[in-house]
Amino acid sequence: MSEARALLRRQGTTRGGRSWLIRPTRPDEDGPELVAIRDQIAAEGELLAAVPGERSVLEESLALANLVAGGGLALTVEVEGRVAGQLMVERRRGPYEQHRGDLSIAIRAGCRGEGLGRELMRTAIDWARAVHLAKLTLGVFPGNEPALALYRAMGFVEEGRLRGHLRLAGGDRDLVLMGLQLDTPAS
Repeated sequence: MSEARALLRRQGTTRGGRSWLIRPTRPDEDGPELVAIRDQIAAEGELLAAVPGERSVLEESLALANLVAGGGLALTVEVEGRVAGQLMVERRRGPYEQHRGDLSIAIRAGCRGEGLGRELMRTAIDWARAVHLAKLTLGVFPGNEPALALYRAMGFVEEGRLRGHLRLAGGDRDLVLMGLQLDTPAS
């Protein structure tokens, strides 16, 4: 197995004793499950700036293929053979932003709190260093304490807050901006 392939394919056991596998996303095959996960999380109303049904399976597959074609990263995590979540890193373009990637993560209810987010984040950080990104950034709702705790534990720091940045059905929402400098040695 090549070094790059080994970097993006990892496996282990959740805190609850279930087997997990992280692997590169297969846009055509994973699209339906990833849309279902996004719709499920969107229906929860507090974790994701989306509404159920916002993106079709075809749109999801095309977006994933475009992300990877643009040099980005799309990972899928399975728990006991079932798609449980996803992590994406969109590489920024242009001379002033090409040193960074924007990260997003989504994990199905019932699989959160099992260490999957941490493993996805570790994999993404290792990949970002391998492809010479200098920084990863992300946005998170201020009330999403589990996500904030994970990001802080992974070394991300709060860099600011955009007030009323997203206009959602329940009202305007703030967004906490976080970043991780990668051009320093790994800890």
